[in-house]
Amino acid sequence: MLELPRQMLLPVRGWLARYATGIGLFLVGFFVRYFSDHVFPPGFPFLTFFPAVIVATLLAGRGPGIVCAILSGLAAWYWFMAPLHTFTLDAQTATALGFFAVVTAFDIYLIDALVSRQRQLEENEQRMTRMAETQRLLFMELQHRVANNLASIAAMLRLKRRQIHASPESAPDLLDRAEARIEMMGRVHRQLYAPSAQEIPVADHIRKAVEQTRDLAAARQVRVNLHIAPARLETNRLLTLILLISELLTNSFKHAFADQSDPVVTLTLEHIDPLRLRLTVADNGCGLPDETKPSPKDGLGQMIIRGFVAQLGGTMTSQSLPASDAGGLSTVIEFAES
Repeated sequence: MLELPRQMLLPVRGWLARYATGIGLFLVGFFVRYFSDHVFPPGFPFLTFFPAVIVATLLAGRGPGIVCAILSGLAAWYWFMAPLHTFTLDAQTATALGFFAVVTAFDIYLIDALVSRQRQLEENEQRMTRMAETQRLLFMELQHRVANNLASIAAMLRLKRRQIHASPESAPDLLDRAEARIEMMGRVHRQLYAPSAQEIPVADHIRKAVEQTRDLAAARQVRVNLHIAPARLETNRLLTLILLISELLTNSFKHAFADQSDPVVTLTLEHIDPLRLRLTVADNGCGLPDETKPSPKDGLGQMIIRGFVAQLGGTMTSQSLPASDAGGLSTVIEFAES
């Protein structure tokens, strides 16, 4: 289908200016026809009115084009069709007026359809441009995040190598945990950078990540209670938050419930104020170990957790819960929402 140049796409804005344009073009067509009447041969009463209707529709739209056509038809009938200066209607006059009405109606319909199509094309082009820019930014962000995570994986593997060198018999367990962490990173990446991820609430992302962490840790026996307030986080910060939650849950699954028959972890994400969030992960396990004993939680997992907290620009505190509150460990992290 024919496309109109962009500069011709209804350049007249505002309903008053548009209808004034339609009336003005009718007057131009009328005066040109009136003062050139002696030049035109008989039988061409609409000759200057057709271009007026076409230009009015093109510049100002369908409504002004219709107004121009009606005024043109009445003026041609009264001034340029015999008998002059009357609205006498006979068969010949009715045929001529019908011909004018059909032609102008077709012109108005065709031009309006072309303008509407051109407008849709421009809107689609703008939408595609915005989508392309969004995809470009997401791709750049994904590249940056992948590079950061690969660097984190490399650092983690270096630490694992040192631990294996110090304690060779722990190699299978250390490698299994490294594999689980890497697999979790991959799952979260696929989840957050999917095309539809922007429309999914933060709470749903966290719920899915919690289930994936339970599966990877083989901790289906642990009950996880979630209390998640609505929040708005950029993809980059949400990725860090989910990986942090996964590490905290993994620590609880692996170390907290050696003697607990009904293991429970409660995860709460709430607003401290409109700009800050508080993440609390509490379990009913064994709590913090005695200071005189080595802590299984002071290894690589804690280093990764502190790294994620630093990426969020947050603060972290951990404390054992009193026996009256079912005991266990509570970790509280406060950070900015954006």
